[in-house]
Amino acid sequence: MNIQTIIAIAILGGALIYAFIRFKKNWKQGDTDPKCENCEIPDMIKKQKELEN
Repeated sequence: MNIQTIIAIAILGGALIYAFIRFKKNWKQGDTDPKCENCEIPDMIKKQKELEN
């Protein structure tokens, strides 16, 4: 085995571990993002549009 193959296998292994960890985290957390539950941005955009009209 040459060094390029070993490096490629190491990068592939790291990528698979990273993807597995992200998948596991998203599976447990679900689709909701706790930071966006009380988001005021849609209300701010609506108020700004009302002021423009």
